[in-house]
Amino acid sequence: MVLTIAHVFLYALIQTLGVGIFTLALKRLGKLKRFYLIKAFIYLLMVNAAGTLTFGAESWEYTSRPVMAGLFTLGVIFFLAAHIYLFLRKMKR
Repeated sequence: MVLTIAHVFLYALIQTLGVGIFTLALKRLGKLKRFYLIKAFIYLLMVNAAGTLTFGAESWEYTSRPVMAGLFTLGVIFFLAAHIYLFLRKMKR
C-alpha cells in the first residue's frame, strides 16, 4: 500500500518535471506568460491516483510508465529545440 502511494507520487512528480521543462521552454520563447507548476502536479497526482484506484496498481503502473517517460522525453527534446532556435536566432542578428 505504501509502495503504491509512493509510486503514484513519484510518477506524478516526474510527469510534472517533464511538463515543467516543456513550459520553461515556452516561457523562454515568449509564448507563455505564467504557469502554475503546483497546480499541474496536483492535477497529475489526481489523475495517477484515479488511474490506480480504477485499474489497480499493477496495470496502472504498466500504463503510466510510458506516459511518464514520454512526457519527460518530449519536454527535454522541446527544451533543447527551443534553445537551439534561440541560439540560431541570436547568431543571425
